[in-house]
Amino acid sequence: MGLDPDRHAPTFRIEADGKDITRVLRERLVSLSVMDEAGMQSDALSLTLADVAPHILLPPTGAELRVWLGYGTRVQFMGLYVVDGITIGGPPDSMSIKANGAPFEKSENFSELQTQRTRSWLPQSVGELVRCIAAEHGLVAAIADALDRVMLSHLDQINESSMNLLTRVAAGLGAVAKANGGALVFVRKGEGLSASGQELPTLPLTPRDVTNWSVSISGRENYRSVVATWRDVATAQDVEECVGEGEPVFRIRHSHPSREAAQQAARAKLDSFSSGKRTLSLTLPGDPALRAECRVELSGFRDGVNGTWSIARAEHRLGSGGYVTSLDAECV
Repeated sequence: MGLDPDRHAPTFRIEADGKDITRVLRERLVSLSVMDEAGMQSDALSLTLADVAPHILLPPTGAELRVWLGYGTRVQFMGLYVVDGITIGGPPDSMSIKANGAPFEKSENFSELQTQRTRSWLPQSVGELVRCIAAEHGLVAAIADALDRVMLSHLDQINESSMNLLTRVAAGLGAVAKANGGALVFVRKGEGLSASGQELPTLPLTPRDVTNWSVSISGRENYRSVVATWRDVATAQDVEECVGEGEPVFRIRHSHPSREAAQQAARAKLDSFSSGKRTLSLTLPGDPALRAECRVELSGFRDGVNGTWSIARAEHRLGSGGYVTSLDAECV
């Protein structure tokens, strides 16, 4: 008995403000792209539709789109996106819809994360800061346990969006701050952990699974240790914390409010010197399980390619050429 083509055919599902619009879009779909980022960039959705008669209504900016991708009846949720741009044109008549995982446009449930504010923040923990900003924008805070209680010094937010403020804080701690799916997530970069601290899956890949691949090797600053200082209020002295061993040593100039914050900053800086020395790009048949911050274990390739890689960016594309996933990853 042959394979059921419907069971193995790439498919999608989209809801707009809670209403399933898949059937309306299926006849018109030219391409669908979901960009899943591990860095500071917001996840993004791009839809291109044939704008044929009878014309569908233009979606309003701020509409909330929920997207699933997969095969047959087996689809995985890819995220919630807020529409922030529509383009129509021709010939041929077409409609392009752009949406972001972070609410850059006000929607029914969320307020804009890019609104600039001027205010000061008293010393507090990472968790307190993230939860406060999440509540302001109708988001649910999702914070890695290891970062939740890290103390921050006084922060000034001057003509700056709250998302940019969190990005600054995350960069100093080797973390990632991003909004998607109604959550404001603050987790360690590249550790393969979810906000709840659970390990994300490591997916095996062999040459048979991959359409094409490449690895780039570049030189980076070769610091072997990093020193950060923190102010001990009890003794009124600056205390040094060192991460790594040996020379050369990189010293972070500004002081930190606690031992833990200094250690976090030193670890993040040392990791930044080693990350990006080997980067992997590959394309393979679409797999919705391949997401940013997940890891892939390559085997059967040559030396320098085999091993564990952390996904920095995953793009899922569905169109006339089928369903394709492209990855950028860093060696772990």
